[in-house]
Amino acid sequence: MLSLRIRKTLTAPSGDRFTLEAEFDAPAGVTILFGPSGAGKSTLLDCIAGLERPDEGHIEVDGEVFFDHARGINRPVRQRRIGYVFQHLALFPHLTVVENVAFGLRDLAGGEREAKAKAMLERLRIAHTAARRPGEISGGEAQRVALARALVTSPRLLLLDEPLSALDAATKRALIADLKRLRVEIALPIIYVTHNREEAIALGEQIIVLEAGRVSERGEPLRVFGAPSRLSVARLAEVENIFRATVTSRDEARGELTVDLAGEGRMSCQLKIPLGDHAVGEQIAVAIPAGDILLAANAPVGLSARNVLRGKITGVTALAGEMRLLIDCGVPFVASLTRVAYDELSLSEGQETWLIIKAHACHVVEGES
Repeated sequence: MLSLRIRKTLTAPSGDRFTLEAEFDAPAGVTILFGPSGAGKSTLLDCIAGLERPDEGHIEVDGEVFFDHARGINRPVRQRRIGYVFQHLALFPHLTVVENVAFGLRDLAGGEREAKAKAMLERLRIAHTAARRPGEISGGEAQRVALARALVTSPRLLLLDEPLSALDAATKRALIADLKRLRVEIALPIIYVTHNREEAIALGEQIIVLEAGRVSERGEPLRVFGAPSRLSVARLAEVENIFRATVTSRDEARGELTVDLAGEGRMSCQLKIPLGDHAVGEQIAVAIPAGDILLAANAPVGLSARNVLRGKITGVTALAGEMRLLIDCGVPFVASLTRVAYDELSLSEGQETWLIIKAHACHVVEGES
């Protein structure tokens, strides 16, 4: 378990000040650190690793204190035994792959270092690269080398700073599969920095959303991305449908609000959403993930869903494994469905369709609407 509570203020050459203030626990498994560029994610990793000294706070792993401002404790990097995979990998270009991996094992005899490094390369399925240099291997192989170098020292904690950001989709999928396997095998806290929603959902047991140096939301990735509570988080998570809305009525008995979504000009449409503490006439923001919208080729009847909207398909985009549709219902909605469903419904651009949206798929998010 990593337990962390820190405060760190940085001053830019321009004189602008940035303060990172974070507190959270990270058990064994993958904790996703999610947020935009400049939110303080890499600075937070550097503080954990000992590359940056916090101004205040406390950092410990399994009861061993790495940093405590009040007690004057600040363990040096080497004593923390933390594996760190940097965004740009930082492999030594003049060393072979096996020499890169063995670099952190300087306390061992030469033969033992090489044997342990080769065993880790074998474990990550890149033993064939041992004699090559970083410039002679692929991006996916280089990523595995950096991971092998971080793991070969048997770290207490693993830090991964956007490790897949420069890889193509196929290589990224393969590495995600490897990381899923490793998180079970190594059973230690892993802090994984990303701004990619798919990576976060695929790998994370919990997510910490960092904005402007502060933790703005935390929880299970599917909950945070599927039902964000803040407008900024909905945008960070790239929720496809975010609308300005006006509350037009409250129905306490049914437990729902009716809201009017603002479209272009005088166009609009109405939705039923869960009852909240919002007055008639209040301006709010409503977020609806594209995957929570069902489509029908004909007018549906006998549904429990509170919202059935008639619209016209105005755009179709084919993505990996899914179809993304733009639908005009007075306001533009984005819906996604599998290619199989798209073909079975015989949908196409210009066609009329019906959107089916459960009230609980509509999330009121805090922030300026």
